[in-house]
Amino acid sequence: MAEASRVATVTFAHLTDIGRVRARNEDFLGAFEPDDPEILRSRGRLFVVADGMGGLARGDVASRLAVETLRDAYYEAERSAPLPESLRASVQIANEAVYRESRVAAGEVPMGTTLTALVIRDHDGFLAHVGDSRAFLVRGRQIRQLTEDHSLVAELVRSGALSATEADNHPSAHVILRALGLAQDVTIEVQGPLALRSGDTLVLCTDGLTRPVKPHEIQRLAAIRPLRRACERLVSLANERGGPDNITLQLIRFGSRRFLPAALSSLRVW
Repeated sequence: MAEASRVATVTFAHLTDIGRVRARNEDFLGAFEPDDPEILRSRGRLFVVADGMGGLARGDVASRLAVETLRDAYYEAERSAPLPESLRASVQIANEAVYRESRVAAGEVPMGTTLTALVIRDHDGFLAHVGDSRAFLVRGRQIRQLTEDHSLVAELVRSGALSATEADNHPSAHVILRALGLAQDVTIEVQGPLALRSGDTLVLCTDGLTRPVKPHEIQRLAAIRPLRRACERLVSLANERGGPDNITLQLIRFGSRRFLPAALSSLRVW
């Protein structure tokens, strides 16, 4: 009898909303799967959220440019570096693109964006992160923040100068220390491989969700089926609490199914 093979399945939903206060939506997101099966095998599926920096020139342009440049750079057919290094290099290319656009379009006035990217390849996850958007892993009844905020208050909490409770309502909560587009080079937080289990849900979101909605609430609502409905409930909750910023999130659910015979292992579900 042929041996069973386990095939990764990935389903997702996403939503972006202007919120209740902002005049325009400066967030942007993307979910990408290459058509070329060889590139898919080596580079996996890419999910991204970006938050154009409010108060700076053309944050909506910065977030869109960062996501689209990252996609194009990451899926270059000739790219041969190992996945984590390739992901890091691609985010750096996105940073340079936003930096150049800022100089060309707005003189010396900067524009910038956060960026949090997730790659799922086979049974592993990889992250690249700059700024204060976040990635979470929901596993059963637990939720774990996978990224660190590159913000002033987060740094103060890590140093012990502020408590987590004090940080929630700090007047400098909006000040971030690291973003794409502000300089030619940026320090990028890269993680992976992260072994994924069947039933895991990964959450990518901007701070328009995480400021008004607590992690345990994200965990509870992320379990709602279908995933689109879970996204809608989370956005509604953020808006019910004032919607002080643009709200963007992606919910990505990982699973695995056993197929017989092994010849069916080339099947993919998207």
